[in-house]
Amino acid sequence: MKRYDICQTGKTGHKLNYLFEENVVVSLKRFTAVCSEARISFAYLHIGFQLANPNTHVYSRQVIPFVAKLSGADGLNLDCKMLFDSKKYVLSTETFTTEHLFQYPGKYVVYAKCDILGGSDSFKTDDNHFYVEDALSASKLQISNQLNTHTYPASTELIFHHKYYFPISYALMLNDVIITELQTAQTFDKKKVSSNETAKFEMNATIQRLVGPGIHNVTLLLQNNVSSVTFLTPITFNEEIKNLKVMTKQYVGLQPNSFIISATVSQGAPVNLSINIKSTQTRLTVYKTSKFCSRDCHSMVVEATLSRAGIYEVEATARNKISLMTSNTTFEALPQIFDVYITSRGFNFETRREVFVFIRGDVGKYEMNLTIGENAAKNSTLTISKSEYEHEGLPNLPFDAKPYKLIKDESIFHEARQVTVLIRNDKQSFRFVRNVPKALQTSCLESVRIRDGKVGGGLDVPLKVVEELVLSVDLNFICVRELFSVDYKWRAYRVTSKINIPKTGDEVQLNASSVEPELLIKADALLPGLYVIKVYANITSDDYHMSLAKGDDFTLVEIPARRLNFLIKGGNVVEAGINTTVLKFESSIDFTKHEGNIKRDWFCAVTQEDLPMTKEIGKIQRKGSCFNWKTLWVSGNDTLEISRNKLIPSEQYYVRLIISGAHYDATFADQKIIIKSKPAPVVILRCWSNCEKLFSSLKPIILQLECDDCIRHSWILSLKSGQQMSLCKNQRFCKLNKSILDKVKTSSNVTGTGYNIDGDKASATLILAPLLPPSGGICTVHPRSGIAYVTKFNVSCHGYAQGRVPLKYKFFAVEKDQNNLLQHGCDPNLNDVTFPSKSSFSDVMIWVEICGPGQACTVKNLSVSLTKNHHDNTDVISDLFNAISSQNLQQTAQLMLPMSSANILERFQINKVYERVAKYPIKTLMSVKQLADVVRHLVDGFGVINDYHVRLIAKIMDRIEHTVHNPSTSEDDDVIRSIAASCIFVTSHLMQFSDDISFKIKESSRMTRLGKLLMASLIPGEDTMTFGTKSVKGKFLKLNNDVINPLNDSSSFRLPNIQTLNNEVINVEVFTYDSSINFNTRTHKVDQVTSVSMTKGWQDEIPINRNEAKNQTIGFPLPAQPGKGNITMRVESECDVAGCHSKAAGWALFDWMLYKRDGNDLFLTIHVENMDQKIRNCTMSLQTTDQGSFKLKKEFHEKELLYTWSISERSLPHRQVELNLTVFVDLGAGFYRIGSLINVTITSFILNCLHWEDRMRDWGRALAR
Repeated sequence: MKRYDICQTGKTGHKLNYLFEENVVVSLKRFTAVCSEARISFAYLHIGFQLANPNTHVYSRQVIPFVAKLSGADGLNLDCKMLFDSKKYVLSTETFTTEHLFQYPGKYVVYAKCDILGGSDSFKTDDNHFYVEDALSASKLQISNQLNTHTYPASTELIFHHKYYFPISYALMLNDVIITELQTAQTFDKKKVSSNETAKFEMNATIQRLVGPGIHNVTLLLQNNVSSVTFLTPITFNEEIKNLKVMTKQYVGLQPNSFIISATVSQGAPVNLSINIKSTQTRLTVYKTSKFCSRDCHSMVVEATLSRAGIYEVEATARNKISLMTSNTTFEALPQIFDVYITSRGFNFETRREVFVFIRGDVGKYEMNLTIGENAAKNSTLTISKSEYEHEGLPNLPFDAKPYKLIKDESIFHEARQVTVLIRNDKQSFRFVRNVPKALQTSCLESVRIRDGKVGGGLDVPLKVVEELVLSVDLNFICVRELFSVDYKWRAYRVTSKINIPKTGDEVQLNASSVEPELLIKADALLPGLYVIKVYANITSDDYHMSLAKGDDFTLVEIPARRLNFLIKGGNVVEAGINTTVLKFESSIDFTKHEGNIKRDWFCAVTQEDLPMTKEIGKIQRKGSCFNWKTLWVSGNDTLEISRNKLIPSEQYYVRLIISGAHYDATFADQKIIIKSKPAPVVILRCWSNCEKLFSSLKPIILQLECDDCIRHSWILSLKSGQQMSLCKNQRFCKLNKSILDKVKTSSNVTGTGYNIDGDKASATLILAPLLPPSGGICTVHPRSGIAYVTKFNVSCHGYAQGRVPLKYKFFAVEKDQNNLLQHGCDPNLNDVTFPSKSSFSDVMIWVEICGPGQACTVKNLSVSLTKNHHDNTDVISDLFNAISSQNLQQTAQLMLPMSSANILERFQINKVYERVAKYPIKTLMSVKQLADVVRHLVDGFGVINDYHVRLIAKIMDRIEHTVHNPSTSEDDDVIRSIAASCIFVTSHLMQFSDDISFKIKESSRMTRLGKLLMASLIPGEDTMTFGTKSVKGKFLKLNNDVINPLNDSSSFRLPNIQTLNNEVINVEVFTYDSSINFNTRTHKVDQVTSVSMTKGWQDEIPINRNEAKNQTIGFPLPAQPGKGNITMRVESECDVAGCHSKAAGWALFDWMLYKRDGNDLFLTIHVENMDQKIRNCTMSLQTTDQGSFKLKKEFHEKELLYTWSISERSLPHRQVELNLTVFVDLGAGFYRIGSLINVTITSFILNCLHWEDRMRDWGRALAR
């Protein structure tokens, strides 16, 4: 601390200027006569002087802007300069901007200085250190390297040359292996400018053995803090070739078919393999080819072709820079037979069956023998004259038949027969055998067809499985058998080409649904490739368990390379306050659910341009790193946490997650983090629904702002056009419905912002990009009108082409609030469907949903006009029993819709329908939806006839619940809600039929579970959802601490005391059961039953425990009872200069008598309702009219439309008395004219509230209110 003495000169009026650069003490040191009379005035100026430039690392030979800011120097006469090395700039204003060019790289000190004119004092800014670096580019560096050919594994050097620039850091990588890193000198050498620089890397034996011999990719990364350059070059490690052998078959085919020549070496790489084929007769070369192997050359394969028959010699030559070897062998070329497929068609007993023999071979003539069973062989000459054939009327085939010649024959099969085909050329014989089953006497099966949407079937174009594909099978019958079963077997064969016949060795394992009529193929369940899918159907009789018919069908699917779509949780852009100490990152999907070795790599950079496109580069690049001079790569863990104190100072950071793995295409997701200059709440944007990178407009996007410190929230949707929409005012949750998403035509942003109590805020932004639905097509229905139950309608869609990716079609029949799913899959046609009619003339709406990948859908609405038929069509009964016997859920759904309204089944037939439907296998949500529709039609149309039906349907409901809660596919939430609605309808019917109270209580629990499915897309704070059937009414909502008194609806129930902590979500379900569902037990009669379920959590819901439930005040609607009346209250207004105060009062009389309690509490419950909304509070009092001492009073301090006062019987007189109820209401500051009246309704109940006790299997008092 410095000290300054004043008044030393003894002069008066002396003024001193001092520049204080630190804390000072001002004192009077000498007290002279003059000085003692001096008046001391002390003033100071606070001078600020700053030099600003956003970057500490800048480019050389480029103009760099600088800004100097001077403040608080008013009244001072200053001479200011900015100093750059030896150059000075005069500062003429308080804010001065200048530019400077650093000619050479290096470390520079820049500062600004001011001298106070008229004195010797001066002051300056802090020293600003700038690191000037050369901008690197491939054109400037002119990188070259010496010939990179070396002998393996002898040590050598890898040498690179380039122009001198400073500074440069080197990183070298061989293939994907990081080898070494080098750093150049720390000081700039001006003498080296324009000269060449050399970088040397030692390639010792240890390094070479990491990659092995052969040609390898070298990546040299040259980088500094302002730029980076990647240089790619090959390097060859030559290993001597040893033990070359060449092999091929003894006999090979002719053009256009090729044959394989294989060459093996025991060691050596790289290898240039030359194949030279000569005729042994003319010694002329007839074919030459070559193949280069860069590494792993122990086995090499070459394809060759020959146009003429003959004996040939093949010579193989293998060479590299340090060795040469040859090997030869001989073979003969002549027409070959490559494959034969034998099948038959025709199933009727004593009818000649067609035998089909498909032959693929070289053009030429052969001898052929065809033997069927014990019959004599048929000898013939086989002539193959061309490479492709056109065929018509073929049976189902597992390959493309164009390259095959077809030979047909006929025979009668009383039993299984063996078909043998023997084909000879001049030197060889080819034998093929297949067992053909016997004809079946009682067969009704006409065909088996996979519903794949292909016109006429065939394997010419494969179906590309992007996400998942559901294949179902149709069995077409020509007669009726009510008692039969079908065994299904799906098989998959991986083939290299669609012309290849699948063999047993090609079969791959399918999932558990491979023995059911529906097959679910997931893209990540099979390796990428081409697959022949076969379904085999075996029909057996139920009575004798004998085989009646067999059939099969095939389709071709393609599994592309897998690709994972994901985001980084929290949003694409996230703001963090300066108070944030740790940044956390996590992927939006759980990779443990995906097969294969999934690898995660996290990278962090200061600019998005520096984020790596490949994980290999990111592991060696340092330029732009968030961690000063460390690599961009941060971690390979599932999640990432970064401490702020480890990051270099910056206003923003970018994080990239790259995902890769076996059979997966590498893909990435980014997140931008903006660091605010002041404290801010921690805000996380969470997506709950429709969260893919590309969203579907058919289902809502549900977002949530997670922020413990936030008291207010806002949401903004920013469209590409510049339009902004305010959404979800002050809500933590925000639902973007279809009406909003339809406005998002291109990439747009939705931003959620949270505000804390201090007014600080932070935002998170999610980029929305819509999926483009199929377009350009049309859907039609024919005919447009017809007769109910009779006319067969056909719906077809065409023109929605989308390459090889199959579109998914869903056909719905819409009635009231139910969408009946008639068919789903790849088939664009719905054929031969009939519809019911509720009146003489009616229209039926048909809804067609055409969906591409990712649930991007187009919806087409059609309609048909119906005339009611007074004569039911009983022909559909045979179709129904064929459908349920073959477990064809789609056909059952189509037939059950009209039949449930026609009521044409006999009782024994209804029993069979229930039994068969109960056994339907279900795997996907679409099949669950159809089964729920079918059961709803059964219950609604045919009724629940007996307890046997109840047990069957209950089992179906169990299976539906299990599948919905554990879905194998990802479908729209609307499907789940539709399933739940159908199941609630069915369950309420079961409860009406059964007299078993335990069964009813059990099914009421099912209703609660189904209610949770209805709430799938409900968000906290949203309006109450209602749902009901004839016998049950349900209300559902989600609550959080932003919601107060959410259910003050007198027609339903009240939950006024709900409280939540820490943004906790409360899920509330209330079902009120009609009196038609009798819940009476032997000991108790109940007039009304209401079930309440309260759980915590958004997705993983957990029940609220008993202690928490006790803290809730819950009220329910009550059945109509005597004791209802009106009170007319006269209003009085008292006014003075300060304002008015209004109130009203009224009274009513009613009789009270003691009721028998049966061990339980009784309650007198009084409802006061229909009050004016201006009422502020209410007071009720109750007393006897006989001047007794009994008196009760209840005050209500909330503004309500319904006031409920429940009084325990124990608190009331134990005798019959007349009670006087007085109601007093406070109307607030409003003025009412003299004579104004208010009418209220009084309803009194004698209520005994009971709670179901599972242990007692009866009603009890516990928890009852």
